[in-house]
Amino acid sequence: MLARNAALALLFVAAPGFPALAQAPGNLSEINFEQPKPGMTKQYEAGRKKHMAWHKAQKDTWAWYVWEVLSGENAGSYIIGTFQHTWKDFDGREKMLGADLADYEVNVGPSTAHTTVRYYAERPDMSLSPTTAASTPAPMISVSLFFIKPESGNDFVEAVKKINEGIKKTNYPVAGPSRWYQLVNGGEVPLYVLVGDRANWAAFQPNDKTLDAMMEEAYGKEQGAAILASGRKAIRMQTVSAHKYRPDLSYIPAK
Repeated sequence: MLARNAALALLFVAAPGFPALAQAPGNLSEINFEQPKPGMTKQYEAGRKKHMAWHKAQKDTWAWYVWEVLSGENAGSYIIGTFQHTWKDFDGREKMLGADLADYEVNVGPSTAHTTVRYYAERPDMSLSPTTAASTPAPMISVSLFFIKPESGNDFVEAVKKINEGIKKTNYPVAGPSRWYQLVNGGEVPLYVLVGDRANWAAFQPNDKTLDAMMEEAYGKEQGAAILASGRKAIRMQTVSAHKYRPDLSYIPAK
């Protein structure tokens, strides 16, 4: 999922009316969160591989990417995502979904404690590196969740956009491509998610130059501080976690 930039992952850490969503075609993601039963991780992964082999045998045209959560309260769980869809894409798949569920219950269900399904819309207007059709998952990702006060959604979005402009203006070094997503169905909202690509653990090292310093360089001390303060005040809660891409558990249809 779901997510890719070290500076933005620390967006408002330096100092600790919901907007209308313009749903662009192909920006919708379905994200499944799965927690294996205690002591059954090996069985879960074996079953997940069998289930992905089923998708391959069915010549499923949708790609299903899998990440293993490495840190945070959900460490040890798995995230399965399919991307770049529209709501309409989910119509007409009833037969496929029925067969999919039947195979899932045989191969994955017995080793799975619980699952959650959520839908997110990618926000290219907030992203430094919007997804492209040819995108290949990075070895690791940093995932930052921003739970926003309902009345402050616009302030948060505008702050992110101005931070992006400052990054470009100052050539602020970033760890890798980054993407923003907004939860649109399946959980507590407003929720925005920043997903940042990481080549390895070393890439999680924070930038030596703080975000506050970059904003001061881009906008001046008072304006830069005001932009960050507006965005930080909009945040109700923030979490950060590290995930590892699991190509061995994923399914990507042949082109």
